Amino acid sequence: MILYVFVLATTTFAAFLVEGGAVCFRGRTSCFPARQAVIRRSALAGIFLMLFLLSALRFETGNDYVRYEEIFRRIWGGWVVPTEPGFNVFIKGLQYVFGETNYIVFFAIFAFFTVLFMLRALYVLSENFAFSFFLFMCFGYYFNSMNTMRYYLAVAVAMWAISFIHRKKYGKFVLAILVAALFHKSVLLVIPIYLLANVTWKLWSVILISAFGVSGLFLGKYYLKLILILYPSYNNTEYLEGGTSYANILRCALVVGMCLLFWKNSWRENKQYRMYFRLNVGALLLYLCGSFIPEVSRIGTYMTITQVFLIPGVVKSISASDENVQNNASTNEGSKNIDARKKVFLTTFAAVMAAVFYFIFWLYKAYGDVIKLLPYHSWIFM
Repeated sequence: MILYVFVLATTTFAAFLVEGGAVCFRGRTSCFPARQAVIRRSALAGIFLMLFLLSALRFETGNDYVRYEEIFRRIWGGWVVPTEPGFNVFIKGLQYVFGETNYIVFFAIFAFFTVLFMLRALYVLSENFAFSFFLFMCFGYYFNSMNTMRYYLAVAVAMWAISFIHRKKYGKFVLAILVAALFHKSVLLVIPIYLLANVTWKLWSVILISAFGVSGLFLGKYYLKLILILYPSYNNTEYLEGGTSYANILRCALVVGMCLLFWKNSWRENKQYRMYFRLNVGALLLYLCGSFIPEVSRIGTYMTITQVFLIPGVVKSISASDENVQNNASTNEGSKNIDARKKVFLTTFAAVMAAVFYFIFWLYKAYGDVIKLLPYHSWIFM
């Protein structure tokens, strides 16, 4: 537990250096562009190295570590495995290069690309890298990547591929998702989900989407039959018991409530934030009405991961909106300045504290059989 808290604190401090690119010494701030660039790149490289090493050095940490070792053995033996063809071919190639039993290297390579795509997405998409990175860590996205490595590689690619949607490069977006689907086919769901969230919703579309979501409460068993046709591997497994995440329901509800509270602010004028808002509304419906879906959180994560961009965006919009009001006002400018700072501070403080409590809750669950990331073991000390 102490190790994870240390990693969170250290990398978050480095993230502030990435965001600002400057360091204060005795009240003086370095303002040389070259120095700022060096600090920013060094901090980013340090974050990458720490996160990569934590993942790469683990041993039997994560609920499916041993299962993947068995899958590696079966791939080498030419037996039938439940994993995607792209993953199987990739592992087979690694086995020819590094040896069929060098599993530590396999886990390390997946950790390398997962962390790389996650950090790239955070750096490209966030308007406040430090804030987004802190939320990303507290919400457990990085730490959970040490569990289902195929799935979180797909999540990382999907997260990065959002940048193509914002730049209207839809062909590259689809191509990136198709490549990721070679490792985990669940990522194919983001093609319709992300593209649907990116378009403008009319009133009739809101009603239709809401009705479809709520229909899961009544037609769940029929939807489940369709899912089992697409995913026959779920037949006769414990995943059919269903279930949902109350923590994720609460988190989605709070994020949606935050957006609605500041609806009059300028965040809704940003197409990217509107897309993230729609994804979180969809995730809330999914968690509330889709408990029949096997491993529903796997779909939800593709949607809720945008919270790390949406929350800082809403906070920024509070300041921007109040500044516009101040510029148009002729009186009481001092008091309005104070009100603007109070809103930003209180909203940021509330978001940070909620993230911290969520991380504490995650640490508590990390000892269980579902997550199984604590205690942390490393092959260095074997």
